[in-house]
Amino acid sequence: MRSSPIESIAKLCSVVLCSLALCSLTGCTLGPYRYGTEETSLLPKDSPLSPPVLVGGPVPAMDRFEHIVNAPRETMSNWRKKLAQRNIGPEDPQAESTQQDALLAAVAFLEDNDLHEVIVEAHHHDPLEQWKRLEANPNVHPLWKYTDGAARIGAYAMFPPRVYRFDSYNPYTKTLSINSKNPAAAIYEAAKAKHHSLVDWPGAYAALRYVPLAPVGQQIAVTQDAMAYVQQNADPTIERAMVSHTLSNLTGSALLSSSALTPQLNEIPLISAPASQAIGAATGSIASRLLSPRESPTYR
Repeated sequence: MRSSPIESIAKLCSVVLCSLALCSLTGCTLGPYRYGTEETSLLPKDSPLSPPVLVGGPVPAMDRFEHIVNAPRETMSNWRKKLAQRNIGPEDPQAESTQQDALLAAVAFLEDNDLHEVIVEAHHHDPLEQWKRLEANPNVHPLWKYTDGAARIGAYAMFPPRVYRFDSYNPYTKTLSINSKNPAAAIYEAAKAKHHSLVDWPGAYAALRYVPLAPVGQQIAVTQDAMAYVQQNADPTIERAMVSHTLSNLTGSALLSSSALTPQLNEIPLISAPASQAIGAATGSIASRLLSPRESPTYR
């Protein structure tokens, strides 16, 4: 029997609440962080190798389109800053993170976990090079390479992460694209690289994004690793941002992948994706304030 819209909404809310409940565990101390891909490693890997980093140069046509696409977001961000300054006051202004901060945070995570095979792109876009990396990856079966792997490169070519300023990790090409100014988002995507390196069948595991709610389970594992890392290595600002970012992803994924007709396609700005991500962002922002530990007062 086909469920009614109310029942569907109730089920969806249950999924979101379960996801938030699981993710709320990250607000507590998660214990010693496990570096690298070995469960016994408690210290950062002392490796002389660093992941290769490709930094893109100016592309006038793409840069103009990027400015147009992100103009509404920047306008809203500036409005929120002015509102915050009006409410809080001009004292102790918080420095805004830059794309370089996000890039350095991601590279530090990869170095600490000895993930030197991951290729890092910063404001860089090259679909042909992505295809070459796909073909050269020996760890993925051709079945997954030329189905889901090819689909991801197609999405990468049509909707450049550089233009939309989002960070992403492609397990088929082992490429981490950093385009935002959010160190928490960059670390989260780098944690995906670590998570995918631990599985025996990376192609089949990556293709689970088409299975309803499977991406939520994957994101919970990534969330736990990323939160444990920032608790031990990052400042409280990044830790709070990580709580908000991970909860936003979990809620948005639960909304997007709750139907078999809507697979998890975060890298494609579909009509349904912005709405789900907006709801997720709002939920994540509210939940992060509730779950983040309050600073205890200091007495002099």
